[in-house]
Amino acid sequence: MELVTLDLPSLPLAGLPYGWGRDFASIIENYRNLAGMFINGEDLPRPDNRVTLNDSVKDSYGLPVANINVDEHANDHAMRKHAQGQMTQMYEAVGAKRVVPGPIPTATHNMCTARMSADPREGVTNAWGQAHDVKNLFISDGSALSTPGSANPTLTIVALALRQAEYISQEMKARRI
Repeated sequence: MELVTLDLPSLPLAGLPYGWGRDFASIIENYRNLAGMFINGEDLPRPDNRVTLNDSVKDSYGLPVANINVDEHANDHAMRKHAQGQMTQMYEAVGAKRVVPGPIPTATHNMCTARMSADPREGVTNAWGQAHDVKNLFISDGSALSTPGSANPTLTIVALALRQAEYISQEMKARRI
């Protein structure tokens, strides 16, 4: 669970479960007394969650745009329900007058589509992010992760990219790539 900033421009879009009206206006009128919290939990791998290319929609360069499919696992629902209960208890314990559970965010960290593995039959890259099938192709983003974990992936991706850069430098000096 993490504290979240509830800035006025994004609060109506992402932080509240309903649209305009008197109830919404009362929340905005009491903005100075708001506190926010959200949960980051591990999304369990699902074969149906993937990125594919659209055959009929092209970008400005004529390339197919990405289709992102994310379906939740039953564990996601259970984790969210448990977290909302825990957060409600925390806020009530410190004297909250009202707790308003927010909607499910419409954002995801799209990862694990080119997973690392020692065995080329089980993944796309080796431990250095180097593609099994294309030796001078390195993948340096979250797609090489084998699981998304339970927090924002940025620092893990940066650490892997720095590690990978050192490996590439050593391999280039040794003329292996």
